[in-house]
Amino acid sequence: MSNFLKTALEKERSHYSEKLYQIGVYNKEVMKEMTISELRREYAYFYRKIPYVKQSPYTK
Repeated sequence: MSNFLKTALEKERSHYSEKLYQIGVYNKEVMKEMTISELRREYAYFYRKIPYVKQSPYTK
């Protein structure tokens, strides 16, 4: 594998791991055992599935 690809995968892993660690979902030992695909899936679950709540005009 080329150094460019290895570096890109390491950056991607660290990005997803850091974001999941910041919100307290997983600890670092668990994330070391996860694959990049699993980290992507968990990141998408917690960061992209945030429901939009429309505020009522009467609550202002």
